[in-house]
Amino acid sequence: MTTAYVQLVSLVLAALALVMGAWLLIVGKRPWRGGERAEVAPRVRLLGLSYILVFGSAMIQIITQPTGIEAEALGGFMVLGGMIVIVVVYLEARASRLATHEDRLDNRLRN
Repeated sequence: MTTAYVQLVSLVLAALALVMGAWLLIVGKRPWRGGERAEVAPRVRLLGLSYILVFGSAMIQIITQPTGIEAEALGGFMVLGGMIVIVVVYLEARASRLATHEDRLDNRLRN
């Protein structure tokens, strides 16, 4: 009985993450940042794709409990989603460093 509750809670949380991934992929805006520019970096859409891959695969695994090749394929989708997250974090850090560097350069040129 406890396993059923854990699976149900996992399914609900994965469904919420899947909806968030669809929001990021389709709308392309982060809902947790209110006053953001209209154009959004493609890395936000990549993040939405990774949410869909990871949590969609998790939902399929919870519901169908596959074995063999099907389970390996779903695991591959999860790994691909994780790799996309790593790339997005790298791109976000690089963009942040570039913006900070440009701000420092602007301040030096003003003085």
